[in-house]
Amino acid sequence: MAQSKVKYKRRHQFVFVYAAAAFVIGCTATVPQTARVQDADLPDYKVGSHQIEEEIDLYIEPRIQALSLKVKPRSDEGVYHPIPVVVGPALEKALLEVTRQHFSKVTIVSAPENRPTLSYELLTYKPVVSVVPGMFSTRLNISARMAMQVSINSANGEQLFSATAIGTSHVTDTKIAAADRLKDGSRLLEVATRDAIIDAMYDISSIFGNSSSAISDSVRISSTDSGAAVETMDDVVLHLRTWRENESGD
Repeated sequence: MAQSKVKYKRRHQFVFVYAAAAFVIGCTATVPQTARVQDADLPDYKVGSHQIEEEIDLYIEPRIQALSLKVKPRSDEGVYHPIPVVVGPALEKALLEVTRQHFSKVTIVSAPENRPTLSYELLTYKPVVSVVPGMFSTRLNISARMAMQVSINSANGEQLFSATAIGTSHVTDTKIAAADRLKDGSRLLEVATRDAIIDAMYDISSIFGNSSSAISDSVRISSTDSGAAVETMDDVVLHLRTWRENESGD
């Protein structure tokens, strides 16, 4: 009888230690790595016929380069650690690349300097991580949406053009063992964000290439020249050149 009690006690201790170890390991696995968005592989938009030779400054607001946040996963059945994600450097590089595809003479400035200026402003970056635990697997649904204001101002600060570029993406993975929990969360968040950047750059390229409804919907002309028609990005830049020539002639 005494031996049975000893065996039971030892077995109980073993189960307790095993459960505690499993709990510690499981908690450790829920702490995700930082998702650092890699450089977006932007396609060649074949913009040679739309490349603008007019000189223009490029201003990217500082919030874009510094963009990072912690994304808290959503779940009805558990609490998960937030996933840190660093977006800024990849987004800034993509903006520089897509701009240089369309404008051959771009000068990067830290602030508008009384010259015709193309500006990018971050409106929103909204990633969503949804966790759906199952008995033998966990499904991750991850989406990302970002929006940026694209505007062109004349040297006196007058806005000649403004449009919103939007990028969205969604990825799903169901090949995750339940014990791994958010093992692939950082990787999938990085992929979703990178795809959203590519989508937004395509939207911007469409605007610059005169193949977007944003041209006819969002372009507005200077109040000092209300009779001029502006229907394409080339018209916007032409107006900048005309304005500059008129100023230099005064």
